[in-house]
Amino acid sequence: MHNQKEADRLITLKDVCKKLKTNDIRTAAKWCEKAGIPIIKRKRTRLTYEFLVDIELNKGIAPFLKAKYPNSWKEMLRFYLKNDSEGFILADLKSSSETK
Repeated sequence: MHNQKEADRLITLKDVCKKLKTNDIRTAAKWCEKAGIPIIKRKRTRLTYEFLVDIELNKGIAPFLKAKYPNSWKEMLRFYLKNDSEGFILADLKSSSETK
């Protein structure tokens, strides 16, 4: 397993704002609190774990993929998370041709 330094895994709340498409750090902090994502204070900077933020942001896609691709939803989720649209489309075409 790849062992990253903690500092490499942390992002600022400003970065969370970018992911949430908001400019308000208070909104990002409230969103983290609501999602149960810890906020770490280092001097005047507030940080959190990027991995946990990404998980929370991508949580909703799994049920959608399970419903649409019951036999290959895990593969489709991997394509989605890797941002591999070509692989996703090819797998979708394969899935569509198999169900006909």
